[in-house]
Amino acid sequence: MTNAPIKLVFGVDGSYSQHLAVTLVSLLENNPANAFDILAITLNMGGEDEAKLQRIVAGNSRVSLRFQPFDIERYRHFRTDNHISHASYLRIFIPEILPADVERVLYLDCDLVVQADLAPLWASDLGGRTIGAVHNPFFVRHGDLAMSPGADYFNAGVLLMDLARWRRLGATERLVRFIETHHAHLYAHDQDALNAVFEGDITELPPHWNFQTAMLWCEPEALSMSYRAFRELLLTPGIIHYTTPSKPWHFQNTHPHKDVYYQYLAKTPYHDFRPRDVSLAGVLRRIAQWPQVAFRDRLPAAYYPTRRAFRHLKGNCLALTAQVGRP
Repeated sequence: MTNAPIKLVFGVDGSYSQHLAVTLVSLLENNPANAFDILAITLNMGGEDEAKLQRIVAGNSRVSLRFQPFDIERYRHFRTDNHISHASYLRIFIPEILPADVERVLYLDCDLVVQADLAPLWASDLGGRTIGAVHNPFFVRHGDLAMSPGADYFNAGVLLMDLARWRRLGATERLVRFIETHHAHLYAHDQDALNAVFEGDITELPPHWNFQTAMLWCEPEALSMSYRAFRELLLTPGIIHYTTPSKPWHFQNTHPHKDVYYQYLAKTPYHDFRPRDVSLAGVLRRIAQWPQVAFRDRLPAAYYPTRRAFRHLKGNCLALTAQVGRP
């Protein structure tokens, strides 16, 4: 529980209004003792969607929600791909949008659900660094971003931000310059830029606060966790972040926590939503995937050790094959 409101910021495209609604419902249900001052920085959001989102917080005296449209025209040249819109870049302008007396905020993406009390996250010690974030596994593009080999790389979907330090460093201007200079290599868009510009200035937060889809394929060691702690993370993450282009609102998505999204969706003004990508081919793919998905979701205590053993066996076989093939 916090005495002063947690200052929470979202950057959202109007097409993601439904998903922001899910995030808000999950946030409020699992944080009944916390107060929140919420700002949604928006692109292309209509009045009808704003009204629906306001209905979610209506009557809650501990929560305020306001919307602030952002003029993106100056930055239309920033790279976008696939499911990533210009709204992804909104987080880098937060220190310029908020008043100078706001010195700390928690930024959240809209493709996530909150399952835990956020007070401990809000109170996290950044150790004098500008950002707190969770490790993003499987990153190998250090050279493309002029980062040191082996430098840590973090996911930008959950950011605890020291705005006072950010402003002193002139970081927004530095980020804009980096984005324009490295346009061709920004496959993860502003997330790449944030990691490059703030290399060495990011405090690592526990994976509990940003459980990414890629973590489903990690080994515990990759997250500096014991196997027991990893299993606990898989079962009860504090924040579930539906990363990758496949989202729970897609018919073919098989995320183990897909049902959590629909659990909260049912409590929003968008409760009548149905996936639009249903097709015969999609149904057939779902049928083909069912045995593995059922094994993973219904018997996780057996699935993950089995997967791990299979990976070790595969690695040993490849090593043996390579050794035999040597002259």
